[in-house]
Amino acid sequence: LLVRCTQSENDKLIVGDWKGAEWISATQTKNDVDNVSFSFYRDGKYAYANGASKEKGNYYLDGDNLHTTPDGGQEMMVKIEKLTKDSLVFDMNRSGQAERLTLIRK
Repeated sequence: LLVRCTQSENDKLIVGDWKGAEWISATQTKNDVDNVSFSFYRDGKYAYANGASKEKGNYYLDGDNLHTTPDGGQEMMVKIEKLTKDSLVFDMNRSGQAERLTLIRK
C-alpha cells in the first residue's frame, strides 16, 4: 500500500479560482470564455460554470492529467499543458475535436 504523504507542485498550484481567458478549437475557432470558471479545492472537490451550465464533483491529478468526476456522472480527463501560479492551460478533446482552454487565476 502506497500512501501519498506530500502534495506535488501541481496539486498545490491548481487549488483556487480560475476564469476563462481563451478557448480555441483545432480549426482556430474561438469559443466564448467570458462566463467560464473553475474552482479547485484542497479537499479534492471542484466547481465549473459556463454561463447557465454548472457542474461540481471530485477531481484528482495524475501526472499532467486532470481527472474530474461530476456528481452523478462519468469520470473525464484533460491534459494539463501548462500550470503556473497565474495560468492554467488544458488540452481537451470534445467529440473528436481538439481544443485548448486557457484560464487565468481570479
